[in-house]
Amino acid sequence: MENYQLDTNALLRYLAHDIPSKYQKVRYLFNKAKNGQVTLNICEPVFIETAVMLKQYFKFPKDKVVDFLHDLLNASYLNIENSSRLAPAIDIYSQNSIDLVDAIVLVRAYINNQQIFTFDSKLSLLASSREKAN
Repeated sequence: MENYQLDTNALLRYLAHDIPSKYQKVRYLFNKAKNGQVTLNICEPVFIETAVMLKQYFKFPKDKVVDFLHDLLNASYLNIENSSRLAPAIDIYSQNSIDLVDAIVLVRAYINNQQIFTFDSKLSLLASSREKAN
């Protein structure tokens, strides 16, 4: 069975529908994955970069970016690296005024029972509130 690692450009073409011919190629690959004909993998850096590009370059509103990220995570035909850590990070990102990367740092620190050293006041406040809750 063919096994693919998807890059950010492939995901962006699929999610943004900005280049129809490329969107169709990615859609075809996704359909093959849904039918069990290929395996599709997304590494964590590509997942994060996709979110950043959707928000900053394509100017999608945060709630739409969050919906896209949830759709990717919930797609049973996609293997996403560290999906169990990304899911709660997306929830934190959606509910707070922080970047997705900061939400991932917060989740990793929590899972690993670590403190966060940061100069970011929003992240620091979230980290301290979670530490007090435990």
